[in-house]
Amino acid sequence: MADAAATAGAGSSGTRSGSKQSTNPADNYHLARRRTLQVVVSSLLTEAGFESAEKASVETLTEMLQSYISEIGRSAKSYCEHTARTQPTLSDIVVTLVEMGFNVDTLPAYAKRSQRMVITAPPVTNQPVTPKALTAGQNRPHPPHIPSHFPEFPDPHTYIKTPVSDKAMGLLTQ
Repeated sequence: MADAAATAGAGSSGTRSGSKQSTNPADNYHLARRRTLQVVVSSLLTEAGFESAEKASVETLTEMLQSYISEIGRSAKSYCEHTARTQPTLSDIVVTLVEMGFNVDTLPAYAKRSQRMVITAPPVTNQPVTPKALTAGQNRPHPPHIPSHFPEFPDPHTYIKTPVSDKAMGLLTQ
């Protein structure tokens, strides 16, 4: 079952429209993660005793799992930021699960179940690169009176006055 759904997911483009494989690295990154979720859903269905499943059913369950995981992350991030931290901790996730109605006391027994299937790690893909902002000018180093642990100066165009011609000044005063 797990192989059938994974093969079905890998055989198509991983998108709902059935279009060709994307060459955008960000899209490939998300498609690889989506396929991994499809394998997880398929293995859970196999553990539950299903021998086969419709492709649409696996896709729907994958979408639900992705939404559930995203909501856990969003809520844990919210709890983390509420306490003025930047990295969520285990307690943020536990509080999130409790708030979502999940019984966290059942997690250890579920993790130790005998019929669980082990899924290999997904292939390593590069995280999508976020384009850097356009920079103008050279960043200046800190003067001696500013401690080195302070952040770098911003781009010079944000704080250096740009001379304006007399003609432009005439247009501004009209």
